[in-house]
Amino acid sequence: MNQMNQLKTLLGKNFTLHFRSKQFWINLYIPILSVILSIFVAYKTNLGLFFLIIFVCLSNNGILRQSLVLLVREKSDQFKLLQYQMGLSSNAYYASWIITFYVMTIGVSLIYLIPFIVFGLHKVGYGQLKIVILILGQNLYCCAIASLALFLSSFSKNSNKVSELIGLLNVVLSFVVISNFVPEPKLTFIGQLPTLFLPQTAYQMLLLSSNWLVNSKEYFLHPGIYITCLIIQIIGYTLGFLYFDQVLSGSKKFFFLCNFCKQNTKTYTNFVDEQNQNPNNREQEPQQFYRPMLNIQYQEVDNQGEPFIQVENMWKKIDNQNIIKSLNMEIYQNEIYCLLGPNGAGKSTLMNILSGLSERSKGKINILGQSIDNKQFKNQIGICLQKDIIYQELNVYEHLKFYGQLKGILDEELQQQINYILDVCQLKNESNLKSQQLSGGNKRKLSLAISLIGNSKIVFLDEPSSGMDALTRQQIWEVIKKIRLHRAIIMTTHHMEEADELATRVGILMNGQLVTQGTPDFIKLNFGVGYHLQMDFQDQNQLLQEKPKIQTQLQKIDSYTPVIQCAPTSLKSVLPVKQIHMFHELLMYLEQNSQSKFSLQLNSLEDSYLAIDYQYGTQNIDLDVQHVFQQRPKIVFKAQLISLIQRKVQVLLSSTDIQMRYALPLPLIFLAVLFGMQYSFLFVFFYLGIKALTSTLYVMIQIEDKDTKIKQYMYSSGVNIHTYWLSNVITDILPSFIEGLFTAILLYIYDVGHFRQYFFEVFFLITIFGVSMSCFSNCLSILYQNQQGVYISSPLLQFFVFFLFFFIIMLFIVQPGSPIGFNMISMLLMIISPFSACYMGFAMSPILLNLPIFSYFSCIIYLIIGGIVYFLILYSNDKNEYKQIQANMDDTDALVDVQQLTKKQGQVETVHNLSFQIKPKEIFGLLGPNGAGKSTTFNMISKFDRPTTGKIRIRDIETNLGLVPQFCPFYPTLTIYQHLIIYGTLKGQENLTEAIEKYLKALDMYEIKDRQVQFLSGGERRKVQLGIALIGGSNRLFMDEPTTGLDPKSRRIIQQILLQSTINNDASVLLTTHSLQEAQSICNKIGIMVNGYMITQGTLNELRAQLGEQARFSVKCNIGRKEQVHQTIWLQLSHQFQLQPIFEYRDNYLSYQIPSGQFKFSQLFQYLQVELKSKQLLITEFQIYQPNLEQIFAFYASQQIVRGNENLLINNGENEFDFGNRLRTIMAFFCIIW
Repeated sequence: MNQMNQLKTLLGKNFTLHFRSKQFWINLYIPILSVILSIFVAYKTNLGLFFLIIFVCLSNNGILRQSLVLLVREKSDQFKLLQYQMGLSSNAYYASWIITFYVMTIGVSLIYLIPFIVFGLHKVGYGQLKIVILILGQNLYCCAIASLALFLSSFSKNSNKVSELIGLLNVVLSFVVISNFVPEPKLTFIGQLPTLFLPQTAYQMLLLSSNWLVNSKEYFLHPGIYITCLIIQIIGYTLGFLYFDQVLSGSKKFFFLCNFCKQNTKTYTNFVDEQNQNPNNREQEPQQFYRPMLNIQYQEVDNQGEPFIQVENMWKKIDNQNIIKSLNMEIYQNEIYCLLGPNGAGKSTLMNILSGLSERSKGKINILGQSIDNKQFKNQIGICLQKDIIYQELNVYEHLKFYGQLKGILDEELQQQINYILDVCQLKNESNLKSQQLSGGNKRKLSLAISLIGNSKIVFLDEPSSGMDALTRQQIWEVIKKIRLHRAIIMTTHHMEEADELATRVGILMNGQLVTQGTPDFIKLNFGVGYHLQMDFQDQNQLLQEKPKIQTQLQKIDSYTPVIQCAPTSLKSVLPVKQIHMFHELLMYLEQNSQSKFSLQLNSLEDSYLAIDYQYGTQNIDLDVQHVFQQRPKIVFKAQLISLIQRKVQVLLSSTDIQMRYALPLPLIFLAVLFGMQYSFLFVFFYLGIKALTSTLYVMIQIEDKDTKIKQYMYSSGVNIHTYWLSNVITDILPSFIEGLFTAILLYIYDVGHFRQYFFEVFFLITIFGVSMSCFSNCLSILYQNQQGVYISSPLLQFFVFFLFFFIIMLFIVQPGSPIGFNMISMLLMIISPFSACYMGFAMSPILLNLPIFSYFSCIIYLIIGGIVYFLILYSNDKNEYKQIQANMDDTDALVDVQQLTKKQGQVETVHNLSFQIKPKEIFGLLGPNGAGKSTTFNMISKFDRPTTGKIRIRDIETNLGLVPQFCPFYPTLTIYQHLIIYGTLKGQENLTEAIEKYLKALDMYEIKDRQVQFLSGGERRKVQLGIALIGGSNRLFMDEPTTGLDPKSRRIIQQILLQSTINNDASVLLTTHSLQEAQSICNKIGIMVNGYMITQGTLNELRAQLGEQARFSVKCNIGRKEQVHQTIWLQLSHQFQLQPIFEYRDNYLSYQIPSGQFKFSQLFQYLQVELKSKQLLITEFQIYQPNLEQIFAFYASQQIVRGNENLLINNGENEFDFGNRLRTIMAFFCIIW
C-alpha cells in the first residue's frame, strides 16, 4: 500500500515538472509543425509520400528529450539518491517514470494523430488505413520509443548528451525503412530484421502493411507480426532499463538476478579482527596509515543511554588510498555533533557513509541500534546536503508534502507536521513561492525543512549556512537549535563560530583520522593559545609610532610575545594564559599612554583549530610571491588569438565526451553515402538532416563558456569580443576540413551520383558550409538562456524549420522559369539558412545552373555572406551585453570610481544611486545581508552586467583587471598549469613559465600542477582563481566572497596574499564577503549595503563612531547560573556605570554596553577575571571590546526589508492557470487550421 501511495506521489511530481516547464510547451511546436508539413506534402505525388512516412515517427521527439532531461537530472543532481535514503521504494520510482514516459509520449502524439485523421491523411496514396490499426500502432509505437529512451538513459548521467542522442536516433532510424524500397521494393530477411529492434521501422512497416500509401502486400509481413515486434520492444527495452539503471548506478551487481532469491550475506569485517587473523596486513599498506596521531585527546562522555550512531574501526578506501582511517565515534540523542577539518580531510566522505549515500570499506556502523546494512533506518533520517537539492518548479509547501508522502505520513498528520516545520524554519510567508523565487537563505531553510519531515531522528547537515550573511546565518542557527530536541544532528562547517555556538561536541578530522573530540570548551582549553589583544589605530603613522613602545610592554609579560600587524591600521598580540596576573599592568599602560582602541578576547575555537592543524604539517607560503607579477598586463591581439585557439584545442583533446560528439556525424555520413548510391538526392537529404541534428557540436564549448560565465570572465579580463569569436570560427575550420575530405572521399569511392567528378568542389563546399554553420548555430543559441534549451530545442528548430521547412519551400519556388520574385526569395533563403545554400551548392537541379544565382560559386558566396552576417550579429550582441566601462580618470587619484550607480530589474530598482571610490593600496569591503545588492553591484563593476544609470570608471580597465568571482572560470578537464598558461598568455605575462612555477611553489601546489581542475578541493580551486587574478600583474582586484567554503587555514592564507598584494603591487581590492571577521581583519574601508543603498561607509573606527563611543563586554556563564550572573553584574556595576543589557543570541552568554568614558578597561578586566571567574566561579570566559563589525553590521542590516513577495505570490497564483491557457491556445490553433 505504501508503494502505491509513493507511486501516486511520484506521478504527481513528474507531471507537475513537465507542465510547469516552459521547455515542455515550446517543444509542442514539433508535433504541430509535423502535422502542418504532413498536410502540406501529403498530395505532392511520390515525394510527398516519402516525407509522410518519416513525419509519422517524429511527433514525440521533443517530449522524449524533455522527459529524458528530467529523468537524468534526477540521477546526476542526486535527487534520486536523496529520495532513496529517505525511504523511496525502487519499485515505485521505476514504475513512475515508465508510466510518465508512456503517458506523455501518447498524449503529445495526439496533437499529431487527431489532425492526421481529420484531414484524411490515412487515406492518401493507393490504399486506405484503418483508424483502429492507426491508433493501436501509434500507441504501441509511443510506448516502444519511450522504452528505448528509458533504456538509453541508463548509460549516461549527462542529461544534455542523452537527450541529444535520442533526438538524433529518432530521426536517423526513421529512414531505415527506406532500405526495403531502394533501389526497388523487396521482401528480405535483412530488410525485415530492423523491425525487431527499431520501433520506427516496426511502426512504419505496420502502417504500410495495412494498406497505407501502397496497395500491395507482397513486400510486407502480416501486420500482426509488426505488432508483436513492437510489444517485444516495449518489454525488452523496459527490462533493459530496469536492469542496467540499477547495475550501472552501483546499487546492484551485474549478476544480481542470479542471487535474487538468495539472502544477502554481505558482511563488513571488523578491522581489528582481520588484523589478528593476518599479522602481515600491516605491511600491505603504507606505514603512515597505521601510525597513530600524536597527542590525541578525547573527552569522556557522560552516560547518555544508547547512542543513535555508533562507529567502530571504520575505514574507507578510494583508489587504493585510505580516506577514513580507523575511526571510532558515538553520537547521542539531543546532541549536535560538529565535524571540523581542512578541505579534503574526509568530512563529506564520512557524512555520506553515515547517511547511507556511500559504503564503507571496513568496520562496524550501527544506526538506531541496528546495523547500517539493514537499511531499515531510512524513514528515520533526514539529509541536508551542501548543495540545495530542490526542484525549481515546485513551491515550498509542495516540497514538504512530496517528501512527507514519500515517507508514508497520513494526510492529517502530514498537514500538522508541515505547519509546524514551516513555523520552526520561518518559511510560512514563503510557503507558496517556487524554490527558484527564494533567496539563498530561504533555500537553505527549505533544505533543512525537508530533512525534518517525518520526524527524522537523525539529521545530517553539510555546511548548512555556507554563503549566508551574518543575520541569515543566525536565523539558520535558531532553526537548528529548535530542531535539536529528541534528535541527533551531525553537521559540518568551516565557520568556527558556528561550531562554537551550536555544537555540543566537536570532532576534528585530519588526514582521515579523528585527532580529537569533545565540547568546544574542552577543545579551547586543551589546544588554546591564550588571550588576543587587538589594538586599532586612526592611521598607519600612529601605529608606527606606538608599535615599539607596545612591544616593550609586551616583553615584560613574556619575552617571546610578538606584536603583529594584522591589518593596515591594527596590531595584534597573543598573551599567554599563564601570565594572566600581569595583564592588569599592561591594560593600565594602554589606557594611559596609547591612543588606540583595544579589545581583549579569549582564544576562539578557530585559534584552537589552527593550533591542531599546525601539528600535522603546514604549507610554506612565500607571501612575497607578488614580485613575479609586478609587471603590467599587455593585451596583444595575436597572442590572445593563439591562446584562445589553444584553449579550445586543449579542451577538445582532454575531453573524450567532446571527441565522441565531433566523431558522431562521420558514421552517420557513411550511412547517408550508402543510401545515396541509388539516388544522390537521398545522400544530400540525409547529410543535411544529420548536420541539423548534430549542430550542437558547433556550440558545445561556447555554450559551456556562457553557462559557466567563462566568456564573461574573459571579456572582463581583457579579451576582445571579436578575438573570442574569431578564435571559435578558426577552430571550427579543422573539423569541417576533415569532414569535407572524409565525405568527398566516400562519395568518390562509392561513385554516388555526379559527385565523383566534382571531388574538390564537394570538399570545399562542405568545409565552407561547416564554418557558416558554426556562426549560424552560435547565433541561434542566443535565443536560449541555458544549455538545456540549446541542446533540446536548437537541433530540432534547425531540422524542422531551417532545413525541412525551407527545403520544401525551395522545392516549390525553385523551378525552371520561376518569376524573378521567387528567385529573390530563394536568394534570401540561402543567405538565412546554410542548409538551403548547401543544398543548391550540391547542384541537385542541374537545369537551374543556367541561372547565375543558383550556380555553385553563388552558393559558396551565400554561405560566406550568411556566415559574416551571423558573425556580426554575435559580435553586436555581446558588444551590447557587455558594455565597456569608462577609463578616463584624470580628475581623481582613485583607481576605481563609482558614481550614482543604479540598476533596475524589471520594475524593481535593486541598486540605488550607489557611489564610492577605491584608492591605491586600499581594500574596500562591501558588506550587506542577502538581497542587499552586493552581487549585482559586483557584476556591474566587473562588466558582467550593465547598469541602468550611473557611471563606473576604472583606471586601465582594458588591461589591468583581476577577478575572483563566486563561480569558477575553469574547464573541468584542463589542469591547473594549463589554466594559468591560458590566462597568463591572454594578459601578456612575461616569463610566464617562471612566474607560474614560483606561484605554484609558493602556495604548495607545484606537485599537483598537472591535476585536472575537476579533482581539486574547494580551497585548491580558490588558490588557482587567485593566481589567475594576479597573473599578468593585475592590480585592480575584484573579489566576490573569495574565501567562502574554505577551511580557516586556507582562508588566512588568501587574506595574507591580498594584504601583500596591496603592499607590493599597489593593488586596489574590492572585496565582498559574508565573513565579518575577515572584513574587519584586512579592509581599510568598509561599505554596508541595505535594500540597494550604500547606507554607510568608512574606516572601522569611523563606523564605530557612528554608533557612539561605547564599550562592550560579554561573559559566558556556567550552565544554570545565567540569571545569578546577571543579578550579580547588575548589582555591582549598574550603580557605577550606565549599564545597558544587549540582546545575545548565544546560549549561556550575557552582553552589556557601557559608555567608554565611564570606565577603566583594566578595572573591568580585574573584576571579571578575579571576582566572577576565579572567586565566584560564575563564568568560564569573557571578552571586553569596542563595538566590532558584527554589532555595527547587525545594527544596519536589521533595516533590510524583503520586498517583492506580494508580486511573487500573485505570479505564483497565475501559474496555476498556465496549463489551461496553453492547452486552449493549442486547441484554438487547430480550430484556425480547420
